[in-house]
Amino acid sequence: MAKHYDLRVEGHPIAKERPRLARNGATFTPQRTVEFEKLIGNAWFEKYGETKLQGMVQVWIYFGTKTHMKQDVDNLAKSVLDGLERANAFENGDQQVYKLTASKYPSDQQHTIICLRALVDYALPD
Repeated sequence: MAKHYDLRVEGHPIAKERPRLARNGATFTPQRTVEFEKLIGNAWFEKYGETKLQGMVQVWIYFGTKTHMKQDVDNLAKSVLDGLERANAFENGDQQVYKLTASKYPSDQQHTIICLRALVDYALPD
């Protein structure tokens, strides 16, 4: 059995940036990446509460952005998956994702559309 979930998040999609090195030697994620991940996580929580995806998960992500040539689609997808993990949307983390499709396209209204399909009858192999 498959369960379907979808989200539309308005605003400029932000690609996952590389960790930065602080003066004290610690690493940190740049603030704009953290803010976008929080936006994704909050959108999940507002729509689905504490729902956790179980089993194998397929993910489709569509990015509508004015600056579609300046961001790598794989780094955009990583920000979304990390945002979903931040919201505890996955029962066992984003390793449950067995198929990921991500694309970007020019749009005057910047947004991110996320579609997920959880195959709850199929467990990940150990």
